[in-house]
Amino acid sequence: MAPPPLAGVDCTHPGLAEPRTKEDWVTYVFYEPPPRPLLPPYDIYKAMDRDSTERRHLNRSRNRYHSALVLAWTPAISHFETEITELLAANEMAPPGARLGLLIDGPPTVGKSTLVKMIARKFEQDLREDFPERFAPERLGSYVPVVYISLTDQVTPKQISIAIARYLNVPTSGTKDTIDDRVLTALTACGTQLIIFDDLHFLDCSFKEGRASNDHIKFLANHVPCTLIGTGVDLEDSPLLSEGGPTGPVKQNSRLKTLASGPRTQTAGRFSRQELTPFALDSEADILQWVGVVRSLEGALSLYLHEEESLTRRHWRYLHDRTEGSIAGLHALLRRSAVRAIQQGTEAITRETMDSIILSYAHERAYAKVTELKSRKSTRGRSKQQPAADGSA
Repeated sequence: MAPPPLAGVDCTHPGLAEPRTKEDWVTYVFYEPPPRPLLPPYDIYKAMDRDSTERRHLNRSRNRYHSALVLAWTPAISHFETEITELLAANEMAPPGARLGLLIDGPPTVGKSTLVKMIARKFEQDLREDFPERFAPERLGSYVPVVYISLTDQVTPKQISIAIARYLNVPTSGTKDTIDDRVLTALTACGTQLIIFDDLHFLDCSFKEGRASNDHIKFLANHVPCTLIGTGVDLEDSPLLSEGGPTGPVKQNSRLKTLASGPRTQTAGRFSRQELTPFALDSEADILQWVGVVRSLEGALSLYLHEEESLTRRHWRYLHDRTEGSIAGLHALLRRSAVRAIQQGTEAITRETMDSIILSYAHERAYAKVTELKSRKSTRGRSKQQPAADGSA
C-alpha cells in the first residue's frame, strides 16, 4: 500500500513530462522555466561555507535554471512557424475533405519534437490572447485547439485513435470503429485546429499494417476540420508516402531541404514533406546561424567567472564538431558543463570543462571520427612541408 502524501509538501516534479492529455498540454502552454537566479557579489559567494544551506540553495537554483536553459528560436523554427501558420490559415474554412498537411522529416536530435511543440505552444498562446472568451472558466476543457500525440513503437491505427481519445478524455472501450466515431465527434466539438503526430516513424511498417496506418491518417485528414502535422525519421520510406522506389532531393537549402516526389500514396498527395537537418558550416550564412545559437545560449549562463562570449568567439567550431550541429547535443553539452563548472568551483565553461563531458554514444562516436580525420589531414600537411631525403624542396 502506498503511503499517503505529506500534507503541505509539494511533491510535483519540477520539470515537464511529455504531454499525453489536454491537461498536460495546458501545463506546457503555461509553463515558465526557473528564473535566472539573482547572484550575490562573488566575494560574498566565496565567503559562504561550501556546505552551508545558503550556498547549496543558490547552486541548486542555478542548476535548475541551467537545466531549463533558454531554447533558441532558430531560423528553422521561424521557417516552420511560417509554414504551419500558413497551413492553418489555408485550412481554416476549407470545404469538407482532406486538409493540407506537413511532414517534418529529419535525423534524431535535430530538434523536431521541440520545434513543433514550441510553435504549437505559441499558436495557442496567441489564441488565448486574441479569443479569451473561448477559454473562459465555464468552457474549461471544452475548447482544445491543439492535440499533441507522441506515438509509440509499432503503433497501429487503433492505437492512434486510442491515444487521441485519452488525450481528450474520451472513453477508449469498444471496437476501433466505435473509438473512431467518438474521436471524430470530440475533435469537432472541441474546436481542434491543429493535430501533431510526433514520431510518425513508429507506424507499423509491415505491408498490411503500413497500408492501414496510411489509410487511417488519410481517414483523419478527410473527416476532421484540422491541420495535421507530423514529425519523424526517414518518413520518405514510411507507409505514409512510399510504396517502394527511392526519390531524391530536388532542392537543398542548408538546414532545410524540401523534397518532392510523386503522389505514391493518397497521403503523399496531400502532405508536403520538408527536412530538418543538423546545423551546417558550409557557407557564411550557415556559420552565422550556428554562431547565433551559441551566442544566445552562452548569454543565458549564470556563472561568476565565465568570459563573455568566449564560446561564441573561440569555440563555435569545436561545439559544432562535438555535437554534429545538433541543437539537442549543444544543449546537453552546455547544460552539463554549466552544472560541472558550479560543482567544481571553476565558475566558467572552458574547453577543458567541455572535453570532460561525455555526451551520447552517437555524438561521441561522431566526434571521434571528426578528430581522427583532422589528425590525418594535419599529419599529411606536415609530411608535405618536410624536405625530401635528397634535400630537394
